[in-house]
Amino acid sequence: MATVSATGTATRRIGAEGSATRALILKAAEAVMREEGYAATSTRRVAKRAGLKPSLVHYYFPTTDDLLLEVFRKGAEESDAALESALAGQQPLRALWRLLTDTSRTELALETMALANHREALRAEIAAHSERMRRREVEVFSRVLGERL
Repeated sequence: MATVSATGTATRRIGAEGSATRALILKAAEAVMREEGYAATSTRRVAKRAGLKPSLVHYYFPTTDDLLLEVFRKGAEESDAALESALAGQQPLRALWRLLTDTSRTELALETMALANHREALRAEIAAHSERMRRREVEVFSRVLGERL
């Protein structure tokens, strides 16, 4: 199956997407990113954190940008799911407020912003996701507040 790499080229996915090892690598990469910053998130550090050999990290993610992009995509999926869950409830504005003021992912969000600023290969995808999130939030404000806007 083909996938798009951080450089925007189609590549063959290496390593099973649903693999426990892949999930371990992503979890380790997120932890390194939170604790040491995106610039310190090398495949060697991630491998050490996960208790794996660096070559295994490269088996799943050929480049560091591929790894960082997948960490972002995983976080974006989690964020999207949390947003949709908040908006589906009886009090969508209150739930949205709770979601937007939750600081549990602040370190990762700040590192992602810095990453977008410094890694061109990831900038467009991060910006596109942010724009989709903003549009979704505007939709709910328009629906809930109606003409009061």
